[in-house]
Amino acid sequence: MGVQSISLDGETAEIRFFNVPTELLSALRRIIIEEVPTMAVDNVLVLENNSILHDEVLAHRLAMIPFYSEKAVEKYSSPEKCIECTQCEGCYTRAFLEVSNEDSDRRVVYAKDIRPEDPDVYPVIPDIPIIVLGKGQKISVELELRLGRGKEHIKWSPVSISVLLSVPLVEFDISACQNPEDCLKCVSSFSEELSRIISKKKKGELKLEKFSNTSVLRFCEDRPCKGCIKVNYLENERILRFESTGSLSPKTIIDLSLKTLREKLERVDRMMDEIGVS
Repeated sequence: MGVQSISLDGETAEIRFFNVPTELLSALRRIIIEEVPTMAVDNVLVLENNSILHDEVLAHRLAMIPFYSEKAVEKYSSPEKCIECTQCEGCYTRAFLEVSNEDSDRRVVYAKDIRPEDPDVYPVIPDIPIIVLGKGQKISVELELRLGRGKEHIKWSPVSISVLLSVPLVEFDISACQNPEDCLKCVSSFSEELSRIISKKKKGELKLEKFSNTSVLRFCEDRPCKGCIKVNYLENERILRFESTGSLSPKTIIDLSLKTLREKLERVDRMMDEIGVS
């Protein structure tokens, strides 16, 4: 039982597990989405806005911009502490956005125009467009950013996607096909390599270590290849795949999610001891 491999490619991580309970992996996936903290805009003070966007729309757009949080998770207080505080020290940082269009017909305001108070908290993608200002229009806003979790609002989630996948196992017997040529042609639309293997071996099984969406293959199984290929999914192998928004590195997301999962399990264990359950 454990991890077979970990693959990190830019902002994408893929972890292959062997003989790990699905319930545990599902909990880890949910923790990645909902409980790993990042920085995001929490409050927007609109000082001036004569653009075509209402204040609320402008605030929403600013709130959905991902901010770099790698150092912030160590510097700022936890969301649980800050939500109750009155004298908020170490809870918030500020940023400012003041842009006017005096001369040109249009000016696009980007995330890179935001001026952060903390140099360690800045927009991950500088070229995110926020608003287009017409001639004579201006916006001036003050932003408050704090740590939060995805379960509070999706803007604080560190990932754009987090999925738990089963590894497909394809059983095939091409001699059982009524129309083997149609079957191989259909399979080749999923993977030409798989089609060549089935054509050569005629009968056997193959685990798809690296695969794309298997919906095409399941269509082949049901239609042209009916009776000669079968798509199964291994119960003892799972792949956890997620993509960071850039706020945190995949490694940091893994570390923080495992720490949170461990704390939750330890808390359950203590509760069981308190009520005398062995």
